[in-house]
Amino acid sequence: MADVQSMQSVLDGLISRLHPGLGGDALGEILNRLVWLTDDNGADVIAVCRGWLKSGDRRRVEAALSIEEGWLYEGRDDLRTNLLEVGSQWPHLMTRVEEILCLHDSQFGR
Repeated sequence: MADVQSMQSVLDGLISRLHPGLGGDALGEILNRLVWLTDDNGADVIAVCRGWLKSGDRRRVEAALSIEEGWLYEGRDDLRTNLLEVGSQWPHLMTRVEEILCLHDSQFGR
């Protein structure tokens, strides 16, 4: 739990310092690299991003959806349910939600 909290602090710091003109998805490259660079294979990064999906903060949600080097939820049903909820709350992100679901289906099948 302490590791997740330290990653939460790091990522919250990054998003708070992001240039005001940029969307949260601008952190995508950094988040994806952290998945590979951290000693837990990105588990804490994914956990923080999963929390960001429910944060109500547009930039955090955009950042979370920029993850490409892991799945925010392990099962298709959980992924679909949670991402469609995000898409209904943030309609401008529905295209990204659909991309993620299609990528999951192409990798694992329906």
